[in-house]
Amino acid sequence: MKDFHPSNSRRMSGERASSANSRRERDYSQRQARARKHLERIRGGAPSPVPFSLLVPAAIVASLSIGMLFGSPIVATARSWIDGEPVRVEAIFVRGSHLLSAAEIAAATGVAPGAPWEAADPRAIEARLLEHPWIAEARAVRLPTGRLLVHITEEVPRALVAIGKPAQDFAVNQQGVPFALAGSRVPAGLPRLIPNASVERDVAEAGLAGAIELAYRLPAFDLPMPSELFVSEEDDPTGFALRLPGLEPRVVLGRSHFDERLAGLARLLKSGLVDLESTETLDLRFADQAVLRGTTPPKEAKQAAAARGRAASSGAGPTG
Repeated sequence: MKDFHPSNSRRMSGERASSANSRRERDYSQRQARARKHLERIRGGAPSPVPFSLLVPAAIVASLSIGMLFGSPIVATARSWIDGEPVRVEAIFVRGSHLLSAAEIAAATGVAPGAPWEAADPRAIEARLLEHPWIAEARAVRLPTGRLLVHITEEVPRALVAIGKPAQDFAVNQQGVPFALAGSRVPAGLPRLIPNASVERDVAEAGLAGAIELAYRLPAFDLPMPSELFVSEEDDPTGFALRLPGLEPRVVLGRSHFDERLAGLARLLKSGLVDLESTETLDLRFADQAVLRGTTPPKEAKQAAAARGRAASSGAGPTG
């Protein structure tokens, strides 16, 4: 039996420690070697970056190939750049047109397809569009693809008025401006304004604007849009008067209390108590009365007691 000595134990422990250190160093060296080889493989297999001078022509060639298949406007522009040709207007696109045709608006730009790109200046195009009487607002955008985009806001006709000698019908907008000859663009059923004083084209008239505002309040009282609207001068107490489709008399409304008078007119017409066939004027300016002129009021009208629905002859003065 071999004797145990402490020095033998220390020697064996040192040998085991030295062996473990050797393995760790060997493993570390192997990992380092594998990492270097992997890095070398990556570096050796990675493609060299493409110079920018070669990348741009390659992109253009690819775009041209797509354009030959699909006819892209971008490709047409790129082809012009490559060939040294000036870029031209390829097409004009119009938005916002309702009364005007797209072709008419495109013609109003002053730029035709095929025109040089420099001729399609957006600000100049907008100025030309605004010269058209039926265009209230205009915006033009020029795209590098050769396309010209145009967005307009049309004038909205709200009534008609006769101007000049011989008289011609002009469309009037909400602001009371006769802005253009009516022609075939005006929708049917617009009220006709009949002012006592002459009016001018492209000049805003407060009386016309007030008459239009009044005309478009009638549907709220279940009354039809007036066929005619009479506009008196400022010092005339008659104010506004109107004619309704199918109703013979001219209805005088004055210059105030329009809601009350329109409500009274609606009640009077619904009641059927008054025969208005031969009446010339129905004046609603008198408090609690509808005064008929030009005919003798029927007996039933004198007995109607509804507010604003009573028809009678009266010596009372108008309320405005």
